[in-house]
Order: sequence, then structure tokens, then C-alpha cells
Amino acid sequence: MKTKFLTLLVLLSSSIMLAQDEWQTLEQDNYSISYPKDWVSSDEKPQPSVLFLLKAPENSQKEDLFRESINLVSEPLGGQTLSIEDYVKISLDQIMAQIPSAEIKSNKETKLGDEDAREVVWSADFGNGMVLQFKQVYIINNGTAYVLTFSSTTSEYDAYDEVVNKTLNSFKFSI
Repeated sequence: MKTKFLTLLVLLSSSIMLAQDEWQTLEQDNYSISYPKDWVSSDEKPQPSVLFLLKAPENSQKEDLFRESINLVSEPLGGQTLSIEDYVKISLDQIMAQIPSAEIKSNKETKLGDEDAREVVWSADFGNGMVLQFKQVYIINNGTAYVLTFSSTTSEYDAYDEVVNKTLNSFKFSI
């Protein structure tokens, strides 16, 4: 019995160590984030405020024609002293005004490393059967607002929960 337990423990430890090696880190000027090796860091910037875009493997779009992704957007606050709650309220008001089908699923305080943050989950119907769900984590650091966003179809959102949480929780400022 002891040898079976010891063998199981060794196998479990080995698989955990291998899983940790299957991650890579993106390091920029003042932050870093770790993500799975089968995801791609893209230089594609759909907007100038997008600092990075991490794309799920191509086969993620096989069933629903949507490739899940995580991005980081920054917005200098120009000397304004906004709380996270104020910034999130402004952002959500803009989302609701621009996307009438948007529905807020949750809005709660959280921590990202040592940083106070706010996590918002929302979804919207973009027509043609494309219903997307987003997890956004808002942080204000050194006069700049940062928003980490995971984008997915609602049908596949839960399947990414573990990897997305691990990725988002790895985000940290280096300064």
C-alpha cells in the first residue's frame, strides 16, 4: 500500500512540475504576465491602447468560429484621481450605452497580486447567434487605468475558467 501511495505521489508531483513548464511569460516595460505555451502572443493591436493580445490555440475556434483571447488596455487618467469603482462605473455606463444587449453578470472587488482591483463579468448578443462573455479586471496604477479582458463565447467560457484565472492572477507590475 505504501509503495502504491508513493508511486502515485511521485506521478502527481511530476505532472505538476511538467504543467508549470508549459507556461511562458510576456515581460513589458512595467508589467509581466504568464500564459500557456499553446497560446500565442500577438503584435496585433485592434486599438492603439491595446498593450498586448494573447490568443488561445487556433483550434479554439473550431466549434464556434471564435478564438478566445486575453488583452490588456491602458488609459492614462491625465491627473484625475479616480477610484477603481468610479472608473468601472464610467466604463460600464459606456458599454451599456454602446451595446444595448449587454448584461452585467457580476461586479466585485478583488486583488491582483498586491493591487486592489475590480472584476466584472458581462455578456452581450452581437447578432447572428454570436453571444460573447467577458471577464474584465480593472486596476489603477501610477495614474493609469489598466483593464485585462478575457473574451469568449458564452458556450465555451466556463471551459477556460481555470487557465484564464491562472493567467490573469499572474499579472504584476514590475515598477
